[in-house]
Amino acid sequence: MLRYLLLAVAVVLTSCATTAGYEKSLNSWVGAEEADLVRAWGPPDQTYEAGGRKFIAYASQRNVYLPGTPPAYQTTVLGNTVYTNPVAGTAPVDVVMSCMTTFELQGSKILSWSYKGNACKGKE
Repeated sequence: MLRYLLLAVAVVLTSCATTAGYEKSLNSWVGAEEADLVRAWGPPDQTYEAGGRKFIAYASQRNVYLPGTPPAYQTTVLGNTVYTNPVAGTAPVDVVMSCMTTFELQGSKILSWSYKGNACKGKE
């Protein structure tokens, strides 16, 4: 039951946004100038250099609270005794949504990008 609830919430949260939409947006930055990216995205969260290339990374994270569902109750009568037991229901869940996007630059030009996380979505 919890899996279905999480799936339903994920569908609702991402119904208008997809990884394909995010990748399309990232592709539009290939060949662009670093200064233009920083103007649009703000200062990067991390920068580093390796192999003569510069890498700049942007990170985002948020928590989504899923309140859970109350149980239903089933009552059974055995002789003169009545038993009432909770059935189903789900516990509340706190889901961490994150995305880390890294751009690779040579000089001031963006060469490529990569991302990881469950919240890397964009509109198509």
